[in-house]
Amino acid sequence: MKNYLEKPLSIFSSDKKQNKFVTLAFYILFVAILGGGYLVASKPYLSFNFFINPQELIRAVKILPALIFIIAGCIFLIPDKIEGITHLYWFLFTLLSAIPILVVYVFSGVADNKNVLIYIYTIEALCILGMYLISKFSINFPNFSLSKRLFWIFIVMFIVVAYGYLFITLGLPKDIKLAFKDVYAVRLHYREVGGRFVDYFVQWMGNVVNPFILTYCIYKKKYKLAPIPVFLELILYMFTAYKSLFVTLILAPFFGLILEKGINRGFIQKVIVTFTGLAFIDGVISMVKQFSLVHSKVLTSILGHYPSYYTLYLPTIVRMFIWPSLIALEYYDFFWMYPKVKLSHSILGHFFSNVYKMEPSLYLGALYYGKPEMRLNVTWYGDAYMNFGILGMIVFALMLYFVLFMIKYVEKKNVCLVSSLLFGGIMALFNGPLLTTLLTSGLGIGLFLAYLLPEEM
Repeated sequence: MKNYLEKPLSIFSSDKKQNKFVTLAFYILFVAILGGGYLVASKPYLSFNFFINPQELIRAVKILPALIFIIAGCIFLIPDKIEGITHLYWFLFTLLSAIPILVVYVFSGVADNKNVLIYIYTIEALCILGMYLISKFSINFPNFSLSKRLFWIFIVMFIVVAYGYLFITLGLPKDIKLAFKDVYAVRLHYREVGGRFVDYFVQWMGNVVNPFILTYCIYKKKYKLAPIPVFLELILYMFTAYKSLFVTLILAPFFGLILEKGINRGFIQKVIVTFTGLAFIDGVISMVKQFSLVHSKVLTSILGHYPSYYTLYLPTIVRMFIWPSLIALEYYDFFWMYPKVKLSHSILGHFFSNVYKMEPSLYLGALYYGKPEMRLNVTWYGDAYMNFGILGMIVFALMLYFVLFMIKYVEKKNVCLVSSLLFGGIMALFNGPLLTTLLTSGLGIGLFLAYLLPEEM
């Protein structure tokens, strides 16, 4: 009997080892693609601070332990089948933040003379600790949920109050064509006439409530009701011209339905390598065309028919992966020397004075890019350092861990519906401050609604 059991178990063990080697190969390839992507950016996007400073090899040696530990954490702490938002968050965080910032530092060397390694290693350590805590522990919160009837009454009342306030403040939306034709004019008008509470309701409805209703209609196969959340989202778009509203509306049900069944990590890895690889090739070809780096008539003729001009490369490699990390390093570079903000640009401005006399994101946009109108948003760890330094990063990370533990708890009710409530807020967290994401971007209200969600929907 023993011999019959040992063989299947050994096969199962070898499959696990093979998966780990495949995952390791994925991360090595991913780092290589990002490195190549930065090299490409250093030519057409030099004005966006994609410099290449000497001593790259020395900096690579300095961050090599961090890269090894973060990849090891991903291999051993992220499950092969991702079945919840919490594991998905840390998996994406490593790809969008923890690894890109290492690559960007190697080539740019931003703040290399300002103890930036303490900042970088703190980010990596907090990421690994977060993955470990989420994978090994759970917190049981007080159990509470509304009945199905009361929950939907609350949702309907929330919609009436939100849209009623928007109509009173902004008026009735009139010109749908303008929102698609002149996006920037509509956005400028919205910023001029809209206030803080207007933006709260737009984000809460657009990132949380409407995607949840659409997901519920699909989940329960109530397809006749599906146009309702689409129409409600369209009204918000007519006010704001925010295309991200439609992105969230589409992706929230998609991820909710997939997470309910679980996502194979290997599949995500293949998609990411394929997508970033194609984006890198697009960037190389576009750079060659733009700077006439090919003198062969045959190649010039072939590339001349290539339609792209950084079409895939810019939104993927640059904006999604390497630029946010460059911005995070620039935040450290500035606030290492100058006074911390201490949340003086928020509701705590009554207690602390803002020495910069404007929002930090606008101030740094003017300082590093010469564009005072550019809102240079930064992820939660950059915002935490800007406000309170390294200690602030640790405190904000503890707050994030608490939020993720709460998400892990409410996911037990219904992964699909809870994911749709939290998707918009979680995505905003990758390129936004924690407190702002909780309040303005809807992560807090989404978590509140998930807590009220009936056990049986």
